Parts: sequence; structure tokens; C-alpha cells
Amino acid sequence: MSFLAPAAAVLALTLPAILALYFLKIRRPTRIVPALHLWPDQIRDRQANVPWQRLRPSWLLFLQLLAAAVLVAAAVQPALPAGAALARHSIVLLDASASMQATDVAPSRLADGKRQVGALIDQLGPQDRMTVIAVGPLSRIVASVAGDRNTLHRAVNAVTASNGPADLSAALAMAAGLVRAGDDARAYLFSDGIVEPLRASFAAGLPFPVEYHRVGVSGENVGLTSLTVRTSAQSRAAYLHVQNFGQQPRSVSVEWRADSHLLDVRPLTLAAGQAQDLVLPVPSDATSVTARLAAGDIFALDDAATAVARTPRAFRILLVTAGNVFLEQALRLRTDLQIDVIAPAAYRPSATYALTVFDRLSPPLLPDGPYMMVDPPLGSPLAGGQPVGIGRVRAVDAGDPLLANVDLQDVHVARSQDLRNSAFGRPLISSLQTPLVLVRDEPFRQVLVGFDLHESDLPLRIAFPILVQNLSEWMLPPSVPSHSFHPAEPVTIVPEPGATTVTVLRPDGSRRSLATASIATFADTDATGLYTVEQLIAGKVQRSWFSVNLFSDPISQLKPPGRLTLPPTRTTAVQATHRGQLEIWPWIALAALAIVTAEWLAFHRGL
Repeated sequence: MSFLAPAAAVLALTLPAILALYFLKIRRPTRIVPALHLWPDQIRDRQANVPWQRLRPSWLLFLQLLAAAVLVAAAVQPALPAGAALARHSIVLLDASASMQATDVAPSRLADGKRQVGALIDQLGPQDRMTVIAVGPLSRIVASVAGDRNTLHRAVNAVTASNGPADLSAALAMAAGLVRAGDDARAYLFSDGIVEPLRASFAAGLPFPVEYHRVGVSGENVGLTSLTVRTSAQSRAAYLHVQNFGQQPRSVSVEWRADSHLLDVRPLTLAAGQAQDLVLPVPSDATSVTARLAAGDIFALDDAATAVARTPRAFRILLVTAGNVFLEQALRLRTDLQIDVIAPAAYRPSATYALTVFDRLSPPLLPDGPYMMVDPPLGSPLAGGQPVGIGRVRAVDAGDPLLANVDLQDVHVARSQDLRNSAFGRPLISSLQTPLVLVRDEPFRQVLVGFDLHESDLPLRIAFPILVQNLSEWMLPPSVPSHSFHPAEPVTIVPEPGATTVTVLRPDGSRRSLATASIATFADTDATGLYTVEQLIAGKVQRSWFSVNLFSDPISQLKPPGRLTLPPTRTTAVQATHRGQLEIWPWIALAALAIVTAEWLAFHRGL
């Protein structure tokens, strides 16, 4: 047994104080009586108040001393060894991601995780440290104290679930940074196990062991996982993907709205694991469309989806080519690009176009702005050395955003200009012989391709249109991207020329102001729904829109894994733990209350 507040033992001085009260002499007035034998009680009472006499037995005195002793015992807060083992530094990783909003355990997975964390906090000793980390898209430390259980309870109760994924790698890296070599530490992960894949950087292990405590039981969920609006020359339509992730058949109704006006209600019956695609009409004057599942389930976040229906402002693009169907079709996949195609002989410099694409042409005067040049003629200023045979190609940096979703594994190039000595910019795609694609940011965002597309199988791969779209969006980003983003994903907003104010209206009605002098990154996108960007230009408000949706199959599946693969513990990590402590003083205080009650009854019965 240990004592959490040993200094409270000074209260034991109340015991001799109670005894001293029984020795105090009471000063009473003198009265003459005819006979003393008529006043036996008064004589005994007078004898009891004579100082330093022998203490007479008294139930009241005994109960008062016992009550005082028990209260002193409660004040020093004795504690017994607890059943669970805690380290000197306990690191609690509380999952606060989107899937923890599921209500398969009442009232929610996050609430159940908080309950389990609270039980762990109650085992903390007075000298033990506990750090609580909320795991989400951006993990954060919510508390790190030694022995202060109340602070930890308040911090845990204040944690709310985000709408984004759980980046467990970032949380573990943060936890590892709090532990020094040789520290006695242990981590406890309270999660439903629906986390982003761990990064390979943890192959060497962690300086502490990690215990996985599963939260949640069910994966019965129907969700909306995709919503896109496509515009053709004849009409506009929306394509909605609905999936039953559970093991039981489900009947649901899909409510279809345009600008909050109900257009249609579609009943659906989905077998276990079945998905269905719906094609829904989009009015010509609609700004946004929304699909919602009318029947609720255990996870509300994927029961609604929003898409921007209004066509974004178009950019005029000039393609100068003798005939390159691959390049032209790849550019036309962007609905916000208006493509003009001319022959090389007809080219004249013009400030009308926001972007110019040269195919096997290098004019004497290059545009003062963004451009892409493909296979410039030998001897021109941007041309490389004599062509060399290539073969397979590779990404210089697979994590480069310009190569997102671009698979170069089966791409080959017959030959390319030698760009090893080119000072154009940094290499993006390369080979064993020479760089193949160069990009630069200054003076404008520009791209140089060193080979003829017809001498490569790149245009025959799905990677080609994706690469062209990535490069065109990088060179000429829309003022406000109109596609859907994931919760907590940053959105790049390019203020229009002449804009004096830029304001973002969030789905909850709150507003955020952005700087107008440069490209802004808006990261306050945790809430799902429609975002409106308002730009004040020449006294008029110009509005653009983008949407935020969950659209994550791994999260919508919801089924918590029974086991979670976690990084190993380094062999040098200290794994010795000590026993936790269970406080028993509340029970002692309750016993003291019972004794005080008994003393009150004894006093009124004249004992």
C-alpha cells in the first residue's frame, strides 16, 4: 500500500484535540442545595470536568476518535496496487478520425474509446506521466501531465471526431519523439483499426511497445462513394455510386436535390456487398447537386454527397501542331479548357491565350507566360543534343505531385534528345540515358518534353492523359478547383486579377478571408458539403464553388479488424513496467460518514 497524499497525516492532531476537550473544566455559577444526594447527575458531571482525572469510558468519545481516525486515513489517500501494468510514461493514442463517428456501440465509437481511456487514466500513479494524442488527419497532443488525472480526463472529454482519415504514422512518429533513449514507456492505441497504411520508415521499430485496444464491432453500412457531374453537347448528368458494405441486404432511398430543391427519390435494394450506379438528371441552371440516403444507419458521414454542377470559367488554350491527335484529345479532357488548334505556319504570338502548347515547333519569340514545348527542332534555343536511344522510362521522384496517379511502369520511348546539359529546369521523367521531361517555375510554369510523342507508347497508356492534366493544372491552375476534395485536404485558390477580397463560405455558414496578393492554400476543409469562394472584383462579387466529400471505401467499410499490424519494438527499448495504483480512500471516507452518523445517534440516545 502507498499513500498519494502523505502530508495530510498532519490532520491526526485532531485526535489529541478531541481528548483534550474531555478534560476542559466547565465554569458554572454556585448554587446552594439542601442535599447533594438529590443531584447525582450534576455531581458526576462536575467530576468529569475535573482536569487530569482518570478518563472514564464513553461511547461518544470512542466514536468521535474513530471517526477522526478514519477521516485522517481517507485524507492521506491510500492506494493499493492495481491489476494493470503501467509504464512510467504512458502514451495514449485515441483515434479521432471519421470512422469513430460510427454508432454501432452506444453512443459512438469515440465515446466508447474515451471511456476505455478514462479507465486507464484512473490507474495512473502520482509520479507517472501520461500523454494523450488525438489521432486524425493531423494528429495533436491534447495533454501531457504527471499524476494529474483531472486534467487528463478533461482533455480526453474535449476530443471530437474529425471527418478525415487516421494518420497513424504521424501519430506514432510524434509519440516516438516524446520518448528518450532508456525511458520506460508504453503506448496504448484505442481505435477501430481503420487507419491509413503505415509508412515504411517504421521498419526499424519504435522505442516502446504498442497495445491495440479495438473499438467498435459492426461493419453494416451503406454509403455514397462517388458523385460526378459530366457535361456533353446534349445534356448534363450526374453519376452516383452507392454501395452496401455490410453482410446483410439493405433497402434504402436516395433523395436527389439540385440547389436544395428535391428532384427525385429513388428506392434501392442492395444485396450484401452489392454496389449500384445511378444516372441522375442535372438542371441546366443548377449550381450544385446533392444525393442523400433517406434511411439512416450507423455512419452518417457517407450518407450524403455534393458535387458542383456549374461549369467553371474556361481558359483559352492554343495548340500549335501539324497534327497530334493524342495531345489534342488529352487536353480536351479538361472541361475548363477552350482549345484552339492551328498549324505551325499560322502561329503568331498573342496575349489572348492563357497557355500555349508547341508540338515540334520552337518559334523565334516565345510567349511571355506558361507554355509546353514537345520535341523542339534541333538547333533551336531549347533543343537538346543529338537524339539517343532510350527504352524504359522512370520517375525521378515517385512522390512528385505532378506524377500523381501516373503509372510509368510499362512506358517506353524509342529515342529522345539528350537533355543532360539542358538548363531549362528540373527533371520530372527520366531514363538511364537522359532526362526526358523538364519543368520549371520561373519565370513562369513551363514544360519541356525532349521526345516526339509518336516515337513512344506513352500516348497509348492511361498515364498520358493523367500526366497532361496534372501538368496543365500545374501550369494553369483554375481560380477555384470545382472538383471534390477529401476532408482536411488543402485546396489551392488562385485569386482572379483585380480581386480586392477573397472569402470562403464554409458549409456551416462561417467565413474565412484569404490574401489576394498570391496563391492561397485553404486547409480548413474538415466539414463536408459545398464551399463558396467569393471574390470582389471591380465592385462585383464573383462566386465559385468546390465540394468536400468523404468518398473513402476503406472508411465506409467500417468493420474493425481484430488485429492490427503495428511496428515492432526496438530491442534497446526499456520494457519494464510497474504496477498501477487503485485508490481506496473514497471507501474509507464513506466508512467515516457511517461512523459520524452512529456518533450522532449515540449522542441523541444519551449513551
